[in-house]
Amino acid sequence: MVYYGNYFKENTMTKKITITLEETLIDELGLIALESGKKKAQVIREALQDYFDVQAVSKTVQEYKMGMLKTISHKDIKAELGL
Repeated sequence: MVYYGNYFKENTMTKKITITLEETLIDELGLIALESGKKKAQVIREALQDYFDVQAVSKTVQEYKMGMLKTISHKDIKAELGL
């Protein structure tokens, strides 16, 4: 499964990777998986997707602050859509 925001796409190709983590992170991962009833791999996938989402938002905010993004008013959007 691949997560895009709050939804996922089934039948997506997956690959196995090996990572090294501190023992405390592994213990916490096991506890979260147990408490949530999810597999450790699922907890890791969700955590990574959350991280990627935060990074994307942070990048967008930074681009906005640098003046790289154009803002469009609600009125202009409605007009553009013919509403």
